[in-house]
Amino acid sequence: MKVAQTVNAQTPITLVALITLLFFGTSGISQEPSESNAKTSDFEQQQRVVSETIQRLGGKVQSVEKTPVDDLFLVETSTSDLIYVTGSGKHLLLGTLLELRDDATEPFNLTLERRAKSRWQLLQELQPDESINYAPADETVPANAVVYVFTDITCGYCRLLHQNIDDYNDAGIEIRYLAFPRAGVDSPSYDYLVSAWCADDPNAAMTLLKNGKQIEPKVCENPVAEQHQLGQKMRVSGTPALILADGSLVSGFRKPADLVQILEQLEN
Repeated sequence: MKVAQTVNAQTPITLVALITLLFFGTSGISQEPSESNAKTSDFEQQQRVVSETIQRLGGKVQSVEKTPVDDLFLVETSTSDLIYVTGSGKHLLLGTLLELRDDATEPFNLTLERRAKSRWQLLQELQPDESINYAPADETVPANAVVYVFTDITCGYCRLLHQNIDDYNDAGIEIRYLAFPRAGVDSPSYDYLVSAWCADDPNAAMTLLKNGKQIEPKVCENPVAEQHQLGQKMRVSGTPALILADGSLVSGFRKPADLVQILEQLEN
């Protein structure tokens, strides 16, 4: 293609692309600005102020969006941090934005929804051959039945999940493994994952490792370190971590029948 870092007042926001602001050019014909153009200009001005605030703190802005709250903007940084900033750039909020809806008995988590959207966008940048995939035999898997799983070799629940791989496939679910060595990139589990990705048959190698067997150590160009960073960017803190088609994160092992139920709820 990091574990989430806490932002505090003593550390610059370790937030890759600075947001590009679009400004209307002036024409050669003198005319009064319309109300619509004036509102657009105000929004662009606020975007600029908000972006400059984050830059001044050492961050890199990926996007600036309006929120349902007047004069409050959501900034996503290059490290997928979500920060709320007022249009004046004078006040920042780090936390969760909830919305009280008339038709709901519980507050709706807008921050969680936005974070899921960000995860889904990051997944779209992956190529199928970057993950180790276990698909149903008929290979006609709808997009909402593809589940990405951040996995580690030394994780007991990851091994339990893999023991059920045929049942997931029989239920029409495709599992795509992404590497997440919990001990970091300078650990034996990282080396095992690299060997699996570099094996002549990565699927067979992964199965052997998940069954506690040894495989031939190998080194090649591989995505393991990048996927570990991706997991950190997505706020993965343990394995297995399942990322569904809407970008939502489900932590821990789920039985095939339970995962089917979760996916059906998602589809509906």
